[in-house]
Amino acid sequence: MNGQNIVQSFETSEYRARVNKLRALISDAGMDALVVSSGSSQCYLLGYDAFSDAEPQAALVTLDDDPYFILRKMDADTATDAGCWLPQDRVVAYAESYVGGSGDASAWEMIGQFVKDKMGASARVAVEVSGLGVQAYHKLIGALGVEVPLDGGGLVSKCRLVKSERELLYMTEAAAIADRAMLAGMDKIAVGARHCEAAAAIMSVLCAGTESIFGGPPPFPPYIRGGEFANAPHQIWMDDVFAAGQQYYLEFSASRHRYPAPLTRMAHLGPATPHLKHRHEGGMAGFHAAIDAMRPGATCADVARAFQAAIRPYGLTKEGRIGYSVGLDFLDGPSLTTSNDTEIVSNMTFHFQSNFVERGEIYMMSDTVRVTENGAELMSAFPRTLFERPA
Repeated sequence: MNGQNIVQSFETSEYRARVNKLRALISDAGMDALVVSSGSSQCYLLGYDAFSDAEPQAALVTLDDDPYFILRKMDADTATDAGCWLPQDRVVAYAESYVGGSGDASAWEMIGQFVKDKMGASARVAVEVSGLGVQAYHKLIGALGVEVPLDGGGLVSKCRLVKSERELLYMTEAAAIADRAMLAGMDKIAVGARHCEAAAAIMSVLCAGTESIFGGPPPFPPYIRGGEFANAPHQIWMDDVFAAGQQYYLEFSASRHRYPAPLTRMAHLGPATPHLKHRHEGGMAGFHAAIDAMRPGATCADVARAFQAAIRPYGLTKEGRIGYSVGLDFLDGPSLTTSNDTEIVSNMTFHFQSNFVERGEIYMMSDTVRVTENGAELMSAFPRTLFERPA
């Protein structure tokens, strides 16, 4: 960084480039401005790295000047300390009396009125509708004086799809932390050990990082599942202990400045069954076929079809996606499915998942992947094997 502001995750020039890219999309869509309502989009454009968006806050991006950032007074007064690159005269505070009251007054009305005053009643103002709840939506559009706002929900996402070199650096650093956390979690898998002990070992590394890389809060708690009755995906650890003869998976993500590197590996307490070994062999065949297909010029559908073709000889099928684009605050783009024709370009990043989920049994293996000019590059160095822990 520039050595002067360790709070900002990126140089101001990079934030300005992001805003300029967004302005071009706003203009191409025939709009005059965009109200950015989601905290992730605000962080991406403004560098504001604080988890305070439970209260109303919004950025107003116009075609010809720095954005405005409107948020509650206690946050507005310290926005620069939270990484926001905007000059203070572009940070607008609303009164703390809007927060926590039981009356009808809403800060979204104040935000909407501010936007209307700045842009005029005839301006074509779009709104990131997906970042609003039902009540917030009605309060904001009522203050804007429109019945149905223009939906600009996909514009910032388009800007985020291709990563900069520093974004890629943060994800590479997160992958190094994730590798160390996976080792710590695997070391805790033993007969009679509690699932929470493995989770604690993983969380400790995610927060502490490595000797040369600072850690950070993960985007979600570790998923630790397995055993006779606990093979459901997307669930955190149980009040349970690891048992002999059972399989388990560990899935989590490290994070650097909110940029993730998700990772999943499986372990079996004792020798793995022939059936599970067969699934692993087929899953890895699909894994390698998809990675080979993931290159500039291919589509998301091409990658998914390569995976399906490779697992078919093993008697395996996979419905739905085999991964998705990841970036700031995790999900940020298209999915790898046979119905998604989004073209893959260099410096896109994906969470690729070779997974087979059935009731009573689950196989999970995943990695963070960067697309380069020469093809896909795996960010993790952790072995892609089916681990057999002592029973």
